[in-house]
Amino acid sequence: MCCGIAFSQSVNFDQLGKEKFLRYNGGVAANAVYYDGAANRQALTYYLTGNLNFNIAGLYNVPFSFTYSNQEFDFPNPFKFNRFSFNPSYKWAAAHLGDVSMTFSPYTLSGHQFTGAGVDLTPEGPFQISVMYGRFLRATEYNPEAPQGLTAYQRMGYGLKTAYEFEKVKLGLIFFKAKDEETSLENPIPVELGLAPKENAVVSFESEFKVFEKAQIRIEYAISGVTEDSRLNEERTEKGLLSFALNENISTNYYNALNASFNYPAGNGSLGVGYERIDPDYKTFGAYFFNNDLENITVNANQTIFNGKVNLSLSAGVQQDNLDNAKSSDQQRIVTAINVNYIASDRLGLNGSYSNFQSYTNIRDQFDYINQVGQFDNVDTLNYRQISQNANLGINYILKQTDTKQHTTNLNLVYQNSNNQQEGETIEGGLSTFYNGTAAYTLGYPQEALSISLAANTSYNTIGDEDNLTVGPTLAVGKQFFDKKLRTNLSSSYNTSFNNGEQQGSVYNFRLGSNYVWLQKHNLSLNILTLFRNTTTANTTDVTITFGYSYAFDNFRLNLDLRGRNASANENTISFRYRNVVYSGTISNINNQLSTVFGSSQFTSIPLFKKEELVMLLTIVKKQEKEEAYNENALIFLKALYEYGDFQAVYNEALFSAIQKIKRDMRKIDVVLEQLFVDQKLKVDEHPLHQKEITTSVDRELAKGYKELLILQQDRLEKLVGHRWMEKQFSEFAGIQFIEEPTAYLKEFKEGVLSKAYKDFDTNEDIVRLEELLENEIIDFYYKKSLNTVNPETFELKYINKN
Repeated sequence: MCCGIAFSQSVNFDQLGKEKFLRYNGGVAANAVYYDGAANRQALTYYLTGNLNFNIAGLYNVPFSFTYSNQEFDFPNPFKFNRFSFNPSYKWAAAHLGDVSMTFSPYTLSGHQFTGAGVDLTPEGPFQISVMYGRFLRATEYNPEAPQGLTAYQRMGYGLKTAYEFEKVKLGLIFFKAKDEETSLENPIPVELGLAPKENAVVSFESEFKVFEKAQIRIEYAISGVTEDSRLNEERTEKGLLSFALNENISTNYYNALNASFNYPAGNGSLGVGYERIDPDYKTFGAYFFNNDLENITVNANQTIFNGKVNLSLSAGVQQDNLDNAKSSDQQRIVTAINVNYIASDRLGLNGSYSNFQSYTNIRDQFDYINQVGQFDNVDTLNYRQISQNANLGINYILKQTDTKQHTTNLNLVYQNSNNQQEGETIEGGLSTFYNGTAAYTLGYPQEALSISLAANTSYNTIGDEDNLTVGPTLAVGKQFFDKKLRTNLSSSYNTSFNNGEQQGSVYNFRLGSNYVWLQKHNLSLNILTLFRNTTTANTTDVTITFGYSYAFDNFRLNLDLRGRNASANENTISFRYRNVVYSGTISNINNQLSTVFGSSQFTSIPLFKKEELVMLLTIVKKQEKEEAYNENALIFLKALYEYGDFQAVYNEALFSAIQKIKRDMRKIDVVLEQLFVDQKLKVDEHPLHQKEITTSVDRELAKGYKELLILQQDRLEKLVGHRWMEKQFSEFAGIQFIEEPTAYLKEFKEGVLSKAYKDFDTNEDIVRLEELLENEIIDFYYKKSLNTVNPETFELKYINKN
């Protein structure tokens, strides 16, 4: 069972006496999911969520929330899921007490949750300061009965951020320190875990200033020192810059990060230039995840022209890694992109984009960590170049619009091209092209609350000598009943895929959904999904039924004003729309609506670091009292919330693209792996001890070298058969529908890497970077799976004579 309880309190003392004495609002929701199908998941999952907030005199908020589910999380971990936080504030002073998070900068303290206390002091004037102290990780003993659990020392940390703004320049200083407590664990830790108490200290210098009156320059430089094992006694050869704050020894290393940006407003847009450099292995204990070993140079510009009808944006960038030349390969990436949005009329809108991505890499590709086999490590030292082009065009047109009928149509076209070259020539299987087209027509009857949509989707891609085609239609009907209290939708789609003209599989799904609002406070929903999947190896049927109920209560007031003011005085109502959903009512009403949306089932899997950010944004919304500020901050919150849902589609597309690239790489590396194995086998066969017993002293002297040859031969064999098993697994992913509805290992991989992928994309918003991350992660995942799945003795040589 899983039960989580969270408390959060926010106090504004300067509002004392200006509001009703007591108000409360909140809501409860229950959801149940039934599943019957081929995937490895629980047949019945249910969960309850609720929230209740008391507001005392308009200054003291005491929110309470809970979640309960029958899903199990029984492995040990150093993180805390049940939380209590208290955030009192008075004018320019704010405190953070309990289970909270703070952000100083991306390179120091950046959103990591801690249990402790923090203070922000932002008075009117030039000086600002923030301080914090708390526990970042709790001690978690090693449990041999739960080897999948996380073992960790207790980690304590503290930090300081201060800034002073002069007339023309702002200067800031950040210091952060975190240390593992060596004595916090009592039980012995297996050596293979590689766990050691660590220590980290970071200092960052910040500066902001204006030039040319309008242009702004911002610079941050950070130094991070990390002691990887504080138990070691051997001293470092020389003192580091942070030796005054860090216990140094032979395992201590220092890293640097630099970020500079220039932004100049021009016309109805802006021009910007950015530079970022992060040393290899740079890390800070104040962040959950960090990208390093990179140097970025970016240029961007945007402008609105022709009386706001055209919005144009341009961007270009260069990125390279291997900054310390420690890797056996290095990569340089060049990206250019242009986006245009054109509002031609009230009926016609067009949008288009084009991007060109080029990367230059030495032969050592993502599979080299499987191939670290001596003299053949650099089997080919030629340079590779990859050129990728992406273009899309969207057209939306209202054919006819009256009070009784509306005809709309839209067309989306996507083109992608990738060309892998070696010494200026396209390598075998290195050219791939992808086309996708979607056309839709919608007929709407506004007065009858009825809409009917028909769409067709076609995807065609070529990879080397292979071509894949996926086609299928979709029909959807939406209808509202009982004064729009009951909303229903029915849809069905069919997709079939072909490889070199031969049908590989088909997917047919049927969806039925309904949502009913009763007495404005009660909301009931029922959704049914039936999916039929037919492949060359198996036919499966999946049925998912989801039922939900929610109840919202709000705006109850208890007026203890002895002067007898009317307790039922109405608050002003506000209204705004986001993604075709109207949020309307008093601020208390909408606060509850936002809390209910945040707690709904579609957002339950949001990663921990993102939830912390969203909680902070929602808290800011609820502090607003004026309509304009409230609407602005509510839209910021909703945009950040729904970005996670949008990421699911980006995630699927990036993973599919990464898999297609891996499939292309596999073709060129397979022959190399076989050659490496055969070469090693020949060395074993030619050794004097091959198929011979050890009988003499000479034999015993040769035995060690012969044993090493056998180990290396077995290693190369495992990598060869593992590679071919992976190639067979990946060959089944012929279309993106296999990514969207994964099974077996792919499903396990997607769930396991989702949080890390989202963290990276949320920070960088770089689709190319996301594809590279997924490419590395999925290769590592499947290769490790192959070690326990494939029998190394069952293989066939493809390219080389067996004799």
